[in-house]
Amino acid sequence: MKVLLIASTMALAVASTCLRAETMTMPAASGPTPKALAAAAKVPSTAAFIQTAAAANQFEIASSRLALVKSLNPKVRVFAAKMIMDHSRIGTEFVAALRTADTGIVPPAGLGADLDAAMARLRAASGTAFEAEYVAAQTKGHQAAVGLFAGYAKGGANPVMKDFAKAILPTIQMHLGMCYQLAAALKK
Repeated sequence: MKVLLIASTMALAVASTCLRAETMTMPAASGPTPKALAAAAKVPSTAAFIQTAAAANQFEIASSRLALVKSLNPKVRVFAAKMIMDHSRIGTEFVAALRTADTGIVPPAGLGADLDAAMARLRAASGTAFEAEYVAAQTKGHQAAVGLFAGYAKGGANPVMKDFAKAILPTIQMHLGMCYQLAAALKK
């Protein structure tokens, strides 16, 4: 009974956050707006888009799973659950688009040196230091992802992957706004 109550409470918290996040238009904390990042985005090659998007998506899920283990802050935990849910869906859609696009490009199996180093920093941190590091990594990652997806959506060479980038961009922009809001909440 106690487990069911806890699970129900978490589900309501995630649903509530998702509904609030869907209506968010402006970030609550300082940082470049999703619109500004999209406007400044450069068009990456198809290989760079696929490889970077795959590694970044894996990082979002792995770091958020770690946040669910290490953080006791309910705001961080709800955010992490949302990232896992959304990025798992994005990963499934990415694989389907990649299969249809028939680019011959195979995404990397791992995260890459930079994201492995970020994961190592997260694993080493604890308490509020972990939460600050996690939110900073999520913010930096989503800023880069907005640029990556906006750039490919503008002028990507592969039409299937370009459509994928266009479809996913609003979700990533919403996530960036959520990162700014979470960063502001942690500073209070």
